[in-house]
Amino acid sequence: MDDPTVHSALGKSIAQVYTIEFQKRGLPHVHNLIDLRAADKFSTSDHIDKLVRAEIPSSIENLRLHENVTKCLMHGTCGSDNPGAPCMEAGQCKKTFLKEFRTETTMNVSVYPLYHRCPSDTTFVRGREMDNRFVVPYSPYLPLKYNAHINVEVCNLSECGVIYL
Repeated sequence: MDDPTVHSALGKSIAQVYTIEFQKRGLPHVHNLIDLRAADKFSTSDHIDKLVRAEIPSSIENLRLHENVTKCLMHGTCGSDNPGAPCMEAGQCKKTFLKEFRTETTMNVSVYPLYHRCPSDTTFVRGREMDNRFVVPYSPYLPLKYNAHINVEVCNLSECGVIYL
């Protein structure tokens, strides 16, 4: 019998829970929570930075990843630019965008890390100039493999060390 752990781009899982929702247009949408084995848990900011990004990739170094991120992994527009956006509630973005620029990833004991976001990268998306404050966290391997929106968050709730896709 095969080993019950599943090897992924993020590490070996010891447990997974998922739910499939159908969006308004009838498209399936999966939420997947993956518990990694102890050796693969995200224990440092450097470990997170190796596998999860929240920045616009260089179009020179990896055009395919750049195109996917700018097409599928940019949040917006919302806030004062678009107060009627679906993510808006009581004048605030429910997803807490725009994120702050950060010089390094910081482990956040409440739940999700605060990801490194350099202020220098900008691109035009949907006719608007956007920067790294709009980028939804992702693992570069997944959008390259599936050419789709795959949001990846490291969840540190109670130090459980799980991945939320």
